[in-house]
Amino acid sequence: MNRVLRIILVAAFCCASPLSAQVEGGRLDSRAMREMRRDSLVGRLLQVSDSDGEEARAMERQIAGIEQRLERGDFRPGEVVGLEVRGQPQWTGSFTVQPDQSLVRPGVRPIDMDGVLYAEAHDVIQTGLGTVLRDPQIEIDTQMRVGVVGEVTEPGYYDVSGSMLVSDVLMLAGGPTTRAATEKVRVRRFGETILQGPQITAPGLTLDDLDIRPGDAIEMPSTEGRYLLLRNIGIALGIVASSIAIVALVF
Repeated sequence: MNRVLRIILVAAFCCASPLSAQVEGGRLDSRAMREMRRDSLVGRLLQVSDSDGEEARAMERQIAGIEQRLERGDFRPGEVVGLEVRGQPQWTGSFTVQPDQSLVRPGVRPIDMDGVLYAEAHDVIQTGLGTVLRDPQIEIDTQMRVGVVGEVTEPGYYDVSGSMLVSDVLMLAGGPTTRAATEKVRVRRFGETILQGPQITAPGLTLDDLDIRPGDAIEMPSTEGRYLLLRNIGIALGIVASSIAIVALVF
């Protein structure tokens, strides 16, 4: 993407609906945080030179992913949300997201989850239950399934919460092996790398903060490729040195 197109992209985002128009009650922090992250990425994108095409494309994918998430929310049909209502055991159980992205439970009007982020679900569901219960105090459990692959002890798919750290998810999979290139950990979506590097495991950053979504895979690369490269370089240098020595002996 050339610099002119990047400027157009920034203008498009800056002219989008203002933050105050998108904030309702408890949604402020979650939406504000993601919009700030998006705007930060757009600003960084303007600083990327045209020669750094791969880095620019990675940022563009992140920006598009954040925009899509802000618009569509996190909840998909078939997803299950665990619910506990304090002092109301008859309400404890689970909701299933319907094809129209609503949560349906007998005795309550469908709760619309279209455009709702995981971090917003508590307030949205509590408000929905408030139509039939007086000041309901609830706990919810929203989980997503992500893959953990590569150099971890137990690769596979794990049900995790968006409030977890990437390092916590890696520990669920038994932690990195001795061959893991931990500084190159990456997140892949539909086969494409969307995040890479030590910032993924930075202290305090959750899956939600990193916009990791159901179906994404956290991949821990191997150092073996690096060692093989170094070994091959060593072998090549050894061959060159031997050749020089032989030539020196001959002449």
